[in-house]
Formats: sequence, C-alpha cells, structure tokens
Amino acid sequence: MTTTITSTSNEYLSKWPYYQCQISSSCSSLERNKLINNALLDIWQGLNTEELQLSSSSPTYSKYFEGHVTKNRRSWKAFSNAVATFLTPTQEKEERHQWVQLVGHRGTFKKGIHDGYILKELSEHEKYCCEILQTDSLKDFVPKYNGIVKDAEGRLFIEMEDLLASFNEPSIMDCKIGVRTYLEEELDKAECNPEPRTDLYNKMIAIDVSAPTEKEHEEKKILKTRYMIWRESLSSSQNLGFRIEAIQISHGSMLKEFHRIKECDDVKQQLKNFLANSLSRANQYLERLFELRSTCIRSRFFRSHELIGSSLLFVHDKKKASVWMIDFG
Repeated sequence: MTTTITSTSNEYLSKWPYYQCQISSSCSSLERNKLINNALLDIWQGLNTEELQLSSSSPTYSKYFEGHVTKNRRSWKAFSNAVATFLTPTQEKEERHQWVQLVGHRGTFKKGIHDGYILKELSEHEKYCCEILQTDSLKDFVPKYNGIVKDAEGRLFIEMEDLLASFNEPSIMDCKIGVRTYLEEELDKAECNPEPRTDLYNKMIAIDVSAPTEKEHEEKKILKTRYMIWRESLSSSQNLGFRIEAIQISHGSMLKEFHRIKECDDVKQQLKNFLANSLSRANQYLERLFELRSTCIRSRFFRSHELIGSSLLFVHDKKKASVWMIDFG
C-alpha cells in the first residue's frame, strides 16, 4: 500500500539521513549523545506535525490546541482511563509466570492461555479497539488480539500478544502520548457542575502543597477543571506532547517518579539514561518511530478516533529494540 507524503512530511522525514551521517564513530562522546537526544526528540515532535494534528485531537503545539480545538471538535469515539501497560517476566521457564507490572493496576494481567500471549482484564472499549486494529494499517504496531477468554472465577479477559516474549532481559519505557490525558467532555461536564471537591484538593497538596491558591487553601476544595488542567501542566505533556510514565532497566527496579519532569533537558537526560548511550539502539528506535508516524498518516483508525491515555511502549535488549502503541481501554 502506498501513500502520498506532503512537503511537511518530506521535510521532516529527510532528517533521518542527516542524523545517520552526523552520528559517526569520529564524533566525541558528548557530540554523539547530543545528536542522539536531538534526533529522538525530533521524532517525538514529528509524531504530531500539522498533518497529524488535523487527524488527531492530541496536537503537540499549544498554539494549535488553543486556536483550533474549540472550532474543530469532532464526534470521535473517545476512549479514556487507559492506565495499564504490559508485564515483564522476571526469570526463565519455571519463573516465567511471575509477572512484574510496569504501570497500572495490579491484578489487571494474567498469564495467557497460549504461549506468547497475556490476559488483560476486559474493557469493552479496548476490545472494540483491538478488533478494529487487527485489520487497520496500524496492526503491526499494536499487540495481536486473540479474543476473549474466561478464567476459573468467571472473569473475562482479553488475550493479547505479550510484547516482551521475544526479548531476553528487556528494558522497558512507557511514554504517555498527547498534550492531555482527559477528554474534552470531562471539562464540559465539570463546567456544567462547578462543585469544588475536597478529594482533588488533597490530591493536589499531596504533590505540591503550594499549588492551591489562598482561597483554595481556606476552603480545602478545588474545582475539577482547575485540577485537571493543573495536573497536565506538571509534566512535559503540554510542551512536548508526551511524558515518561515509567522505566525499568532489565532486571533493575522500576522507576515511576517522572510526573514532575517537565523541561526538555530533563527529558533528554532520561532518554539518554534509557538508551545507555547506544547508537545502534537509538537508530533502531528511530527507524521504528518513522515507520509508525508514516503509518499513522494513512491509518483509518488514527484518523477517526481520539486517543486519550494511550502510550508508546519502548522495549529493547542487547540485540534489538522496538516500539508499539498500547492502552486503548
């Protein structure tokens, strides 16, 4: 299948040969790190260029968002509350059934009935998406779907591909994509019922006790609209169009304290740490991201759905690296 790439896309995609030429063995360590980090961030920004902004409700640039979101609100089928990602086996064979969850609710996942698959607690929204995506151009960038199964307790699960199965001691990074992780409809509903809430005030001060205004401190309550917008402003989501949700390096401990990482330089440092300064690993991720971006442009699913709370899952081991879109619940 072929697709016509506009001048904007061509200009962006042409950067790939540039980075390949610039990042060479003759570069100093500092120069190579800088080029690798810049290339990765260019890819991230490229996932939401003007073409994709016209087909997605999660544009990267705030000016576009502020100027167009109210004018071009579309009746997309929206999906929210996607918070869980995939699991990683801790050891080989006999210990393979012991799972460590990277992000999300514990108990959401179980070992799959078939080898190379896992079970994820049923969400009708995610089931709907999985079924559609199996015939969409994005099918190679999402987990394979193997239907619905019932466990011994009668609970229903989606059986989907275990994206970590082919990796040996994988390192994993979950990145939440989009400038916001809430639906526009949520803001509309909150504005129709502007009732300050104590629970949201408590959530806010748990993160930053200085965040509430003097009046909010006095009332110990906060409007939902105020809380949602403030929450998104904490991370790099609004500025970069994505935020790091969690990282796990091989058999190391899981890192999830990224909700306050906002500045570009800080994000670069986290990407650098995850890549461990590997040029070949960076190139594998870049190639996969270019393919994903090109596929999104022609994807019917991507053009007709609003992705809220979805993620990109980065996985690598010593030999290979790849990226998938996940979380459609």
